[in-house]
Amino acid sequence: LVHSLESLLKTISEEDKESHAISPCGQELANRTEELLKYPSVLNSLFLNPAELDHMYNQLISAGNVKVQQAVATAIEKGIQIGLDSIRKNNSRMIYPEAIRCLLLYIKFFDRREDSNITFDSSGDCILAFCEAILNVPFEGYKALFTWATTVYPHGLFAKMLVRPLLAQLDEALKVVVDKDGVEHRQKSRRAAPVIVAVLTWLHKASEREGLLIAPEDFYSKGVSSIAVESLYEDLERLKNSSKHEKSLHFFLCSSPFLLTPECKRNLLEIQNQVEMYKVITSNPEINDEDGSYSINPFFTLEIEREHLLDQTLEKIKNTDVIELHKKLKVIFKGEEGIDAGGVTKEFFQLLSEDLFDINSGLWSKKYGDGINWFNSECTWDEKGFELVGVLVGLALYNAVLLDVHFPVAVYRKILGFSLGLEDLVDEELKKGLQQLLDYEGDDAEYVFCLNFEVTWTNLGQEQKIELKPGGSDIAVTSDNREEYVILYVKWVLVDSIQPQWDAFEKGFDLIMKSSSLDLFRPEELELLVVGTPDLDFRALEENTKYEGGYDKDSPVIRNFWKFVQEADTATQTNFLKFAAASTKAPIGGLGKMDFKIQRAGPDSHQLPTSHTCFNTLLIPDYGSDYTKLSERLGRAIVECEGFGLQ
Repeated sequence: LVHSLESLLKTISEEDKESHAISPCGQELANRTEELLKYPSVLNSLFLNPAELDHMYNQLISAGNVKVQQAVATAIEKGIQIGLDSIRKNNSRMIYPEAIRCLLLYIKFFDRREDSNITFDSSGDCILAFCEAILNVPFEGYKALFTWATTVYPHGLFAKMLVRPLLAQLDEALKVVVDKDGVEHRQKSRRAAPVIVAVLTWLHKASEREGLLIAPEDFYSKGVSSIAVESLYEDLERLKNSSKHEKSLHFFLCSSPFLLTPECKRNLLEIQNQVEMYKVITSNPEINDEDGSYSINPFFTLEIEREHLLDQTLEKIKNTDVIELHKKLKVIFKGEEGIDAGGVTKEFFQLLSEDLFDINSGLWSKKYGDGINWFNSECTWDEKGFELVGVLVGLALYNAVLLDVHFPVAVYRKILGFSLGLEDLVDEELKKGLQQLLDYEGDDAEYVFCLNFEVTWTNLGQEQKIELKPGGSDIAVTSDNREEYVILYVKWVLVDSIQPQWDAFEKGFDLIMKSSSLDLFRPEELELLVVGTPDLDFRALEENTKYEGGYDKDSPVIRNFWKFVQEADTATQTNFLKFAAASTKAPIGGLGKMDFKIQRAGPDSHQLPTSHTCFNTLLIPDYGSDYTKLSERLGRAIVECEGFGLQ
């Protein structure tokens, strides 16, 4: 059968693709394709190597003219339906590994090219029947499916042949078409979305169980992430307010957050926090004693002096009711005329980060240098300080502002309640040493490593010791118990040794973020949400920039501006971003996702460029084609300008 398909494909490749009719060879190709798929046992026997099926499929869907491709697509749909019917009739065989393998092979045939106009399973009947067949497999069959999926499909093929075809079907099912009258039309196949997500969930768990067979981003769904964020928010709220029984009866897209892009999750969290702000300000109106009228104050106002930024901030937060902290933050720098529409707050957190996360503050361990903020286990005198740090980190997240903090991923894993392991250790030398202990192949680890179940360290010149288990100082680490030793050692470093400091930080953080749906995020995504990405792609920013006041991308001053930015060193680029957007990092998704505008600030003059960091807007006088003047004026503005006062 495979040889006949290959022969037909070769013949069709020599036919006229501009023809509007289907040739006998084209029809025969469709017939043979249907024959291949309607007999699961035949499919199993012909394609022991999934890569060969992938190659065959790509040839089939691109063969001949549009008529041939449509006939093949129809044959695929019909063949799979017949094959699934035969599987249902012989369900008792679905506990056997060889019988079950055809289900994984079928998945590839649901793949679709985005630019294709070929109709395939428009009703959703085929994908619905297929996913239900997967979900109805007996437990023993699931074990066989798991084994096939995680061993026969290498990393590239797992995504290409198992995940992407189902994502393509999900994206198609969730597509909404708006006609000329503005009426929305949903796909008939939308009803298959819940079962498609269920199968994708199983594949996602299989990937995670095997140590991430593919990258998390390979599971992101364009269809899910393109749904209006308001609709996703309603779905999220229904999920949060549903009982366990209700969750088992209803379908919630947000119960599968691995399908959502980080940008989509960020937007969801921002809406959730904005709703919380609205609830707080409307539930606590202020009453005027004179006339009995009501008024609301939508802001938690923080009025401070730049010179005493950290001390005054900590004092104000310490004396503020928690309810007030859940209003939108508004920052006022005393003596400056800037009005905070977001930019002053961004600058505030940027400046605060420099002091708050300075390793010389005593809160953070100096062992790892300036590049990492890890809790100082020796700081037992300032638990309130750690709590206030937690509050401020929570406030930054709550108000959607980036922080310049260098937490290791272990911190974000702890925030989300993830388990911690050897890979989360911050100390690279310690991690390497413990890994060498685990990898040692001899049976004399006790004599080679000379370790026991205790930890020794130096504090202020004094040697300190603690047992990892009762009597640990008298228990040698051997080849038999070394795994237990590593587990206990890692737990002591990441959990036990900093428990008081972490508890205080977590208490402060939860005061702000306890009700927010951070469980949507993976640790790496939460890190991006807190600190942004250090990868600054200014070409992506250029492509996304909008122009106002008479400028466009071809204006001489604009061409000179981008020449200056693109040719600048990293430090200058970072300072420019700080000047224009009050941040040194790009948001989730990179600079290409940031709304950025350049506005004409009048005719040529000696005025420096200015910025509205609240709105990520840069204002540049029309220096014309004078590159020297543009670079000198902009360079000076970047270096000299700080604050929002009028000089």
